[in-house]
Amino acid sequence: MKISRLATASLAFLLFFGPILAYASGRRGAPVENRPATDFSELSVSWDGFSTLSKFIGDRIPLRSRAIKSDGWIDQHVFHEDPAFGGGSVPRIIHGKDGYLFLNDDFGMGCQSAAVVPQIVTGISNFMSVIEKSGRQAIYTVAPNKTTLHRELLPDDQSSMDCLNQYSDGLWQGLSAANIDGYVDLKSALSSAMEKTREPLFLRKDSHWDSAGSAAAAKAVINELQPGLWDDSALQYKGLIDYTGDLTFLEGNPVIDQTPLYEVVRPEITAGTPEIWDAEDMTHIYRRYTNNGPEGSLITAKTVIMVDSFGVEAMARIIPYFADITFVHFDALTADDLISEINQADLVWVMSVERAVGDRFSDPPLDVFFSYGTKDFLDAMASRLESKDAN
Repeated sequence: MKISRLATASLAFLLFFGPILAYASGRRGAPVENRPATDFSELSVSWDGFSTLSKFIGDRIPLRSRAIKSDGWIDQHVFHEDPAFGGGSVPRIIHGKDGYLFLNDDFGMGCQSAAVVPQIVTGISNFMSVIEKSGRQAIYTVAPNKTTLHRELLPDDQSSMDCLNQYSDGLWQGLSAANIDGYVDLKSALSSAMEKTREPLFLRKDSHWDSAGSAAAAKAVINELQPGLWDDSALQYKGLIDYTGDLTFLEGNPVIDQTPLYEVVRPEITAGTPEIWDAEDMTHIYRRYTNNGPEGSLITAKTVIMVDSFGVEAMARIIPYFADITFVHFDALTADDLISEINQADLVWVMSVERAVGDRFSDPPLDVFFSYGTKDFLDAMASRLESKDAN
């Protein structure tokens, strides 16, 4: 009994004081999540400050990576559950079939947004209308969630499927029924591509589409803008490449996997020098690309495309078809600066991942949309956009 108590006390001491002793000796924790460590400048004197302080300390605790790996191993091999870190009851990552991982946020955001799908569709329609009334062309696309395109790879006993289906099916059906000018259905485009290849279009260990998936999306939009411009022979297979999936980072156990790489090769196109304003930040991207080529080989309308990480993953398949295109992450600019960017464009393309559409286009928004509510942003854009007819 004494030995058992001594062992328990020793284990408790190591768990509670081991990281502290390691920190005092000069060791610091390495980042294990797919985000930068919380900065000291983010701390504030408020109730929210306690949460931020906890993240600040947690991001720097030594041995944190090993602790997360151990926690994940125990969840998977002792309790036979998907890892749920930090005492959380709901795992961030879902382990599907054939080694595929899924982001549980798809379910959380879907269930949160299911009741407001009609508002989301209306918000998108109004956004497109404001841009078109200014004399600009508008394209709207939704990048499907991995859970939407590959439901057959989810676990058979996955919970919250009814909630996810209500949101996802309602969104896609609502967008189709709304007959929004400039809306391009990427779910149908990717589904058609999968029927031909019989291959998944999402990375096995990552939340994003692979190069073939993003190429199918780019093809759908480019053929909408300039029918016949996309050339399937220009999309060339370059072999298998290594990647480390973001979902394995979230588990605290980065895993290297392989995926086929497809690149657009257009020798007749000459690329200009990119203008990069994002300090090489691929998270909140803000940059402009230009190209030159024979007459009819490029979309000549000056384009601004609003993207999240799915648009970033698709950049290499999009850029070679545009004479002048600026990529702006949804969170890169203030509302005022974004409106100024749109004012300089002839064509506005919006690409949002499915799980974030509710955040960005419901009214009132589930989250902050360009520092405004959706309606306030649309009102500001409608009053400040200059008519292209006047130029």
